Amino acid sequence: MTPAAAISMLDRTVGRHGQAVTLRRLSGGVQADLAVRAFVREYRPDEIVGAIAQGDSHVVLSPTQVFGSVFETAALARNDKVVIRGRVRNVQSAEPVFVGDQLVRINLQVRG
Repeated sequence: MTPAAAISMLDRTVGRHGQAVTLRRLSGGVQADLAVRAFVREYRPDEIVGAIAQGDSHVVLSPTQVFGSVFETAALARNDKVVIRGRVRNVQSAEPVFVGDQLVRINLQVRG
């Protein structure tokens, strides 16, 4: 699968089955928000191991959603925020997924 095909497939899936969320970064007293669509799900009981706690959520973003924003130039990281249905959640970890050298997906673990 090519990077473009992987991104296109993810964009279609998130467009159909995702939900509206807001990415938020606080830096130097300035808040940057970006409205995006993401696929959000709770972790299954068998996935709650290591650094994953009950109540954490898995959030999948397409890189298309962050292109041209502050979240492209400085990747999402621990302590950035994701607002889901009005609830502010803290990013615990961010895992970029690449095909070859191209970013095709961003997986987040969020808590709160």
